[in-house]
Amino acid sequence: MARRRTTTRRGRALGPALAVAAVLCAAGQVRADVPPLAWRPATQSPRVTQTDPRLAAQLAACLEIPRRQSGDLIEGGQLRGAADAALAEVAARTARRQIEGGSLLHADELAFHLRASGDPHVWPRAWSITGGGLDDEDVARRIKAWTAPWNTLGVRRCGISRIPGPDGNTVIAVVAIDALADLSPLPTVARVGQWLTLDGSMLVPASDAKVVLLGPRGAPRTVPASLSGDRIHASFSVDQPGAWVIQVLATVSTGPRPVLEAMVYAGTTPPTQFVAAAAPGESAAQGAKDDDDGMLRMINAARATEQQRPLLRDGMLDKIARAHSEEMLKARLVGHDVGTGDPSVRLRAAGVSAHVAGENVATANSLENAHRALWSSPSHRGNMLLDQFTHVGVAVVRAADGMVWVTEMFSG
Repeated sequence: MARRRTTTRRGRALGPALAVAAVLCAAGQVRADVPPLAWRPATQSPRVTQTDPRLAAQLAACLEIPRRQSGDLIEGGQLRGAADAALAEVAARTARRQIEGGSLLHADELAFHLRASGDPHVWPRAWSITGGGLDDEDVARRIKAWTAPWNTLGVRRCGISRIPGPDGNTVIAVVAIDALADLSPLPTVARVGQWLTLDGSMLVPASDAKVVLLGPRGAPRTVPASLSGDRIHASFSVDQPGAWVIQVLATVSTGPRPVLEAMVYAGTTPPTQFVAAAAPGESAAQGAKDDDDGMLRMINAARATEQQRPLLRDGMLDKIARAHSEEMLKARLVGHDVGTGDPSVRLRAAGVSAHVAGENVATANSLENAHRALWSSPSHRGNMLLDQFTHVGVAVVRAADGMVWVTEMFSG
């Protein structure tokens, strides 16, 4: 049997989902050997598909939820969710790239391909294995080990692809998401000024939902939205030419978090290739004395690009933020409430009063990627740029696997 190489990469970041806005609107170096990417005409979910019977064991391993988990709509040990066509498309792209000598899709590129394939979910994860004579049961065990640490909230969905290479090796790639909501078709391309209707349905209990828009220019804005039972409804206009990020923010058991995202291109066509781009302020972390200082520098540098005054570091907010980052790492779950209360509860418990407060939370494989992910989310960029905020507490906790768990607590 040939030597195997297993590569894993997580693409999860809270608050804002991944770095979609910064990526899609950026200029940069484009690879000439990458074929043009065709976008789906609409973003919608689910897209149920039939999986190759040869991959049935691997798919089952991806979909299985350990009994110790008790997320919404999950029964311990049972399979929930299904194979998804959009995820399978992205898995096939990453497998082909590895056959050609490339790497797994990075977090921001993974999100880009998900949007191009018409999937509205956030925080995707990707995994792959390369080798000759891959054993089905062994691959299934490896996939199960990959998914085991996750705390799943919602419905697990997976896409899987198996592509043989000319050298006799085969690549099996998997892309997975946790779906908390589904989206009726929303067009990818629209006229400037066109009114669009967003209809979605929650898959987990939610007490509130709102729609946040991030246009080609200016700050994010919230549009009126209704939540009736599990149905989400909103109407809005894309009144500037360029790329728009449409985000549904719902309050679930872990607090407010993005549950759906879509890209709409007004008066223009979607990009045919991914172009990596840094978020404003990303380079400011260089030379920082520690991770917390690096995040603070990036926040204030990003605010400076939008003519906002810098935030002052607050020691008490730092303590609250650090306790929460540690709780998220312990729970292996990104959220505003992972067992010790939402931000308002934690502020009151610490004896902190504020006229206005907000919180961004994230996990990523580097400080810069955490900042990029937060900046790319309409709702979390809104927190970064809110002119009512005057102080911030920042805490970064590094896990043994190299991931950073980040909390930014704002007050004013």
